[in-house]
Amino acid sequence: MMSPKISIIVAVYKAEAYLHRCVDSLLAQTFRNFEILLIDDGSPDHSGKICDDYAKQDARIRVFHKENEGVSSARQCGMEHVRGEYVIHADPDDWVEPNMLEELYAKAEESDADMVICDLYDEYECYTKYSCQRPESLATSCVLVEISSGKLYTSLTNKLVRVKSYKINNIRFPLGINRGEDDYVVIYLLNKINSVAYLPRAYYHVDRYSNVNSLSKNYTKEVFKQYVSLLQMIKNEIYDNQPSKAYNSYVCYIAYDTFAYNVLSPAEYVLFFRSKIKDVCCSYASLKKKVFVIASAIGFNKIAYKIYRTLKGIHNLFVR
Repeated sequence: MMSPKISIIVAVYKAEAYLHRCVDSLLAQTFRNFEILLIDDGSPDHSGKICDDYAKQDARIRVFHKENEGVSSARQCGMEHVRGEYVIHADPDDWVEPNMLEELYAKAEESDADMVICDLYDEYECYTKYSCQRPESLATSCVLVEISSGKLYTSLTNKLVRVKSYKINNIRFPLGINRGEDDYVVIYLLNKINSVAYLPRAYYHVDRYSNVNSLSKNYTKEVFKQYVSLLQMIKNEIYDNQPSKAYNSYVCYIAYDTFAYNVLSPAEYVLFFRSKIKDVCCSYASLKKKVFVIASAIGFNKIAYKIYRTLKGIHNLFVR
């Protein structure tokens, strides 16, 4: 097989219930010059066999079986074996539109962009939400701020990236981090690449309801501990401990999510985030996020959370 134009990496773990949907949607692409790397991360179910069965059916599929070490390790394994010019990641519980690769590749070639961002669909049990990912500016510094503040989706699944951007900058997935690993890589990339393009169409469907055990759907105290480690890694390895509004925006993003998921006691929240109030104030985060984070960080967590829940309930009435 000649070197493909696009490599698709799928990190697979306990995915037997929905892996077929994902891989079938990838094989249905109108763009044909691609490879799929299925990384079986020591899955204890039948996922590994399903991967092998697909590889027997289509030469564009390569399977790698490895010891279970988490999604970062699995994605890094994929990156070490890619043969494509561009790479995109897919989660095994999601699926894509048949014209995704064709149109993302055309946009990348037309604009000579290192990264192409597109819109996506959030799939809930009873409805679909179109998620617009249009940056206010295509300058990498501006996209970085919007990603870091959580205004734009941090995942790599709606981003086609030039493989060379990983290689020449030695960007690797952070081993041991299995929540927010995309954040680290996307933030790193945006600090290094030269150009970003945007395609105002949605191709990727994020399943928000089927896999209830997915790390991306559960924010626990253990997940918070991983985010603490991730914050330190981003500060040390990407920003070299220098002040940055983009980093401060990411601090506020994590602080707000931690508040919204209510995984820390009020005392624990104050203990960790009170010292980061200055960072939050200096961030590009929205005023709403800053207010909730600061109020909780100075000891008004219970009141702030009641207000947050009330506002969220009102918002949900008008979303569907």
